Amino acid sequence: MAKESVQKKTNIVLIGFMGSGKTVIGRQTARLLDFDFADTDDEIRQVTGMELRQLFRKHGEIRFRSEERLVLQKLAAREHIVIACGGSLPPKPENLELLRDKGWFVLLTAKPEVIRNRLQRKANRLLTGSKPSAEHISMQAAAWEQNFTPYADFILDSGAINVDEAATKLAENFRAFCSQP
Repeated sequence: MAKESVQKKTNIVLIGFMGSGKTVIGRQTARLLDFDFADTDDEIRQVTGMELRQLFRKHGEIRFRSEERLVLQKLAAREHIVIACGGSLPPKPENLELLRDKGWFVLLTAKPEVIRNRLQRKANRLLTGSKPSAEHISMQAAAWEQNFTPYADFILDSGAINVDEAATKLAENFRAFCSQP
């Protein structure tokens, strides 16, 4: 009986609620590992030529999800890349499965007040609307994390440490994971 081959994880996939630090920590982690970096929201913007809010207003969630799937299919074929998955709308589980074979999944979390402060500094978030309350963020983030914790190979509270510390911790844990027999 032949042994089933196990796909080596060559990519890091960052998941987490909006404002959890996926993009900034992902870029720094990619630099440390000499990997490429991709943010799915940026990739969708590049493909469609539209801001996400505009895409939603003009074409709705179905088109957004279609573009998201195409982007994830393209990224899933690559190796040695850190992928920051959109956090405004959590990726559909079947879309995340596209990344599972090569992807080491990291769930980034942060306390609601940390996320709220981060969101207030950025105006281009898809679903924030006006200024969300810490309670609103807490409820949404808790639901997000409950649904996506099962995907996580590693969980990191990005609000408890700075970007460099978070990226170093991710790079070290990814290397350790990859060196396991």
